[in-house]
Amino acid sequence: MHFTVYRERRRASGWQLYQAVGVERGDREASALQAFENFRFFGAPHVAIITTDAVHGVYGAVDTGLYVGTFLLAARSLGLGAIPQAALASHSPLIRKHFDIPADRKILVGISFGFADTDHPANNYRTTRAPLNEVVTRIRE
Repeated sequence: MHFTVYRERRRASGWQLYQAVGVERGDREASALQAFENFRFFGAPHVAIITTDAVHGVYGAVDTGLYVGTFLLAARSLGLGAIPQAALASHSPLIRKHFDIPADRKILVGISFGFADTDHPANNYRTTRAPLNEVVTRIRE
C-alpha cells in the first residue's frame, strides 16, 4: 500500500478529532492550541516516555510496540485512560532534554495516562477504520 494512504488516514483521524473538539477547518490558532495539548499530555497526570536502545534498530521498535500495546491494555483493565503520542517522539530533542534521556536511547513514543475525563469530547469520538482486507494480506486461501 502506498504511503499516501497512511497519510490520508492520519489526516482524516486528525480532522475527526478537531471536529469533536470544535476546531474549524482553517483555524490555525485553534489547531495549534489543540496540537500543543500533546505537550500538556492532554491533561493526564502521568506520562511514560517509551525508549529503546538505539542499537536494536527495527527489532527494538517491534519489541517496544508490543510493550506499548500491553501497557495500553493493562491501563484499560485498571480503569485508566491512556493515549500513545507519536508527537512526543517527533520532538525528541525537547523531550530528551526535559526528561534527561541519554543520547543512546531512541524515543519511540510517549503514553499519557490517568483517569479519563469521560465528558471531554476528545474522549468520545472514534476514528473510522480501514476494512480488514486493506490491512491484512492473505497469502493462502
